Amino acid sequence: MNYDSNIMVENKGLRLNRRDFLKASAAAGLVMGLGYFASKYNFNIFVTRDAVNDEELQPGWQYSYVPSICAFCSSTCDILVETEYKNGYMRALEIDGNPLSPLNEGKVCPRGRAGIFRTYNVDRLKTPLIRTGPKGTWSFREATWEEAINYIMQNIKQLNPQPYEFLLIGGGIPCANYKPYFIPFTLGTQIPNINGTPMQTCLFSDQVPIGFVIGGFDLHATDMMDDMTYSSLIVAWGTSGIPAGIFVNRAIRYAKGIENGAYVIAIDPRMSEAASKANLWIPAKPGSDLYIAMAIINYLIQNNYYDDEFVRYYTNAPFLAYKENDVVKLLEEDYDDGTVKAYYVYDEISGQIIEVPPFTNTNKYDVNGNFIKPALNAPQGLTYNGKQVQTVFQFLAQKVSNYTLEYAAQVADVPLSQLQELAFRIATMKPMTIITGLKGFFNDQAVQFRKAYATIMALTGNIDIRGGWVYSAVYREGIKKVVNAYNNMVSSGKTKPGILLQRPEVLEQLPVNELPGAFFAMFPIIYVYNNPSFWITGVPALSYAYNQVLKQQGKKPAGAYTLFEESGSYAAIKGQVTWNGQPYKPKVAMSYGGSPFNFKWDEYKQVLETTFYIMIDILPTEASLYADVILPDVTYLEKDEFFWDDGPAMDRAIRGRWQTIPVLWPNTANGLDLFIMFAYMLNPQAGDAYIQWMARFAGVPLDILKSVIQQEMPNYQQYLMKNNGYPPWGSFTAKAWREAQLSVLSEELNMPKEQILQTLRNNGVIVIKTVDDYFANHERIPWDLPAATPTGRIEIYSTILYYYVIQNYGYDPVWDPIIAEIPPNWNGGYAVEDGVYHSPSTPYNYPTFKPTPPELFFIEYKIPQFAYTSSADNPLLMAITSNSYHKDILMRAWINPTTAAQLGINEGDWIAIERWKLPNPDGSIPKLIVRAHLTQWIRPDTIGVPEPFGQRNPALTTATKAVNEFGNQPVSVMWSPGRNPLGGYHMNEQFTVRVRKATSDEIQAATQLASVQTPDTLPSQQAKVTTPNNSASQNDWQQYVSYGNVSTLG
Repeated sequence: MNYDSNIMVENKGLRLNRRDFLKASAAAGLVMGLGYFASKYNFNIFVTRDAVNDEELQPGWQYSYVPSICAFCSSTCDILVETEYKNGYMRALEIDGNPLSPLNEGKVCPRGRAGIFRTYNVDRLKTPLIRTGPKGTWSFREATWEEAINYIMQNIKQLNPQPYEFLLIGGGIPCANYKPYFIPFTLGTQIPNINGTPMQTCLFSDQVPIGFVIGGFDLHATDMMDDMTYSSLIVAWGTSGIPAGIFVNRAIRYAKGIENGAYVIAIDPRMSEAASKANLWIPAKPGSDLYIAMAIINYLIQNNYYDDEFVRYYTNAPFLAYKENDVVKLLEEDYDDGTVKAYYVYDEISGQIIEVPPFTNTNKYDVNGNFIKPALNAPQGLTYNGKQVQTVFQFLAQKVSNYTLEYAAQVADVPLSQLQELAFRIATMKPMTIITGLKGFFNDQAVQFRKAYATIMALTGNIDIRGGWVYSAVYREGIKKVVNAYNNMVSSGKTKPGILLQRPEVLEQLPVNELPGAFFAMFPIIYVYNNPSFWITGVPALSYAYNQVLKQQGKKPAGAYTLFEESGSYAAIKGQVTWNGQPYKPKVAMSYGGSPFNFKWDEYKQVLETTFYIMIDILPTEASLYADVILPDVTYLEKDEFFWDDGPAMDRAIRGRWQTIPVLWPNTANGLDLFIMFAYMLNPQAGDAYIQWMARFAGVPLDILKSVIQQEMPNYQQYLMKNNGYPPWGSFTAKAWREAQLSVLSEELNMPKEQILQTLRNNGVIVIKTVDDYFANHERIPWDLPAATPTGRIEIYSTILYYYVIQNYGYDPVWDPIIAEIPPNWNGGYAVEDGVYHSPSTPYNYPTFKPTPPELFFIEYKIPQFAYTSSADNPLLMAITSNSYHKDILMRAWINPTTAAQLGINEGDWIAIERWKLPNPDGSIPKLIVRAHLTQWIRPDTIGVPEPFGQRNPALTTATKAVNEFGNQPVSVMWSPGRNPLGGYHMNEQFTVRVRKATSDEIQAATQLASVQTPDTLPSQQAKVTTPNNSASQNDWQQYVSYGNVSTLG
């Protein structure tokens, strides 16, 4: 077979259309679904063949659909994979959405369809590789699995690292898909360090600050849906708004909302995909969003547009508070141990200050169960034990009182009429939802801005109502278990009533994976990864150790409230981190399903240069140039996995990922299975502990999980060593997970295990309970159930920020528990260096500052075709992005024509974008060399760049095509040296840039690829001499279409 840019084989005759295909699907037997299924959510994928021979279109071929879960991004859509079979040849053809899915409702995006091109990509890693030349080059030799594993163990033995000297690196795919593997691995092996590539740029700049208010953590993957289908008003706020920026399920609801008549307002410096569908586009200046949000909060309060009942009874806005040393503190009664016993409100019925429970969903009752009416506005001059007190609501009103729409319009540089319309519609149109992008706002303001618009949602009562923000079924099930655990422990005397931040013994009753929302982050951050006593060595996460070093130096932290971030890793290899007086420096790094290229690359590649780096992945990445050993993984189409909940869907459903085709490249192996093997290779106790933590993390029977693994793993290990690769079918971890999970699900659903298994294999999902059921059963949050906040209410005042962050690191406006103005701090603030605030010089300290060309604001943004940098090596997606039209708008830097004319820049010119006012610590000026796209759809004072490009690894034959448009540097080289002191992320919108035409030398340097010293080991070259496995026996195929697992190992 001849290979070109991918190994997709030629079509064999005409393709079937959808109707023909469903009629031609192979007969396999009919499986009854749950009686609970609504008729529209129940059909049989494998139907009896029609009497008419529709297969004349492709004579002799058999077809099937396999339900699975997309792993192209963290949206994890439910999919159907079309496969074909003839005379022992089997392959996947096409990916569609699963119409039974309550998550993506049968839709799939180009990325999801392109999963075929990932599996059959010529650049797939095909054999283990061991480095032979200097890091930074492609220099490897092919190795057997036995050689590679022995080489790894020899180096580990020689380095003799302590567990805390390991770095485990993961990306968005492990974050959304494999928490039950990753987190237990660290707990079992006692490795406290996960460097997660989406954590800083996704969770801790975006979702966690929202979660401080509503009790969320991973909003888009598990916790919440913005129910745009039923919204009257949709506000898409921020750079590359989510509806069109990445997630299919949100794009579906966005489109449905528009179809149903929703009015859409987009706030974005550029005309993003989401903004292009808006009724009103507000091109607000970068750095102005917090001012707009504070002005809207002021507008709502001053004009009594807030939802009085919701704010009074379901938030902590009525809590009494006082100011001490310029910090607002809640008025509380404490136990002798200093933990909270009760809070206080002013009761309008009795005219008294009354105690309310520390954890509950409502303020309607005091600690004795008496009905009360807590005041939002306490009487002037109210005191308690000598303290002048007022409500949190009153403090909020005071903090925003000076921020008017008029002032916000000046700061945002937009017409006042636009902000007046925005505020009025937010105030009067209900249901309303605010949605934001994952990019943008990486600045000192981000935390307070995200918190502010969550506060707007709370003030308007758009929490857990159809058309607003609706909690997921997974979240509801989790909070019900938390409530039951809390009530049982309090009633039995095993704990005292209190806020759950101070009651870890309650949260310990649940499997970690079932902790809802903010509890999932709060518990591991405070009581595990940042807790030295949890770890056998007494050494906590590197990021926490780094914070303590900064604290000892009188500085602020580099991420006070973070989880799985790489803050501290770069400082550590520079010798700047210690613990108990001893150096804390990583020796070994191992990545799985994520590229360190997505960190601040100019820094993190130095981490990889100084550590023994093991890479497990499907495709090469830029980081491969620094790997010591590369181990080739299989794609999601080539493996079975455990069963899991249907993401952030409002309906509760379980689903599974099923192996679609035999393992394609015979010398690859299942990376998830390798983790178990690695744990046992480190030491048997670590392996046993890993399995124990897997069971505990997910709440499945340890005896079943461990028994299957111990029985099956030796067979796979022997096969791997004997055959230098994995068997065509099967996974021992998937088998163990499923048997353990089925024992739990069978009891919960009152359904035979085999019926559950067959239904999932046939339909892909089982819908257990709908959102309408939850609402009808009075399981709304916080109306009927607490939110996953420490107090159970929606928190206008964040108790996490006070009781953990402020009490550990002191006060800073960045983490004000209510709200605070954070100036844009252009070229200053915390962007200059970790832990130190630098006051911006004039005029950069003015909120109304606007640059004059060649100086511009800088933004980066997602484009819909690429979820992550790994997507850029996909032939289908690159074809969409790089044709004559799309390459202009998707691969180049956006600049306004008026500005371009002033600078002598024409369409397609190479330009230099320099971070000139905020140089690197060594004095060098970071820059991007890219081509320019001239468009009126971006502000004249702003330049914008897309994020997924800049890879120069020649092993990426598709991704490197972007070098001719975007150059060979990632956008992260522009990120600031300093980090946000709360979220730990580098800032990308807190500096100005100088834009000019690039020189010929700069262009030449920007279009060079990395050195290749061993061209024969490039995956594209290996494809010419390595034969893929597309074979399956007739017996395999019959088992396959009859919804059974196929395994050569029995």
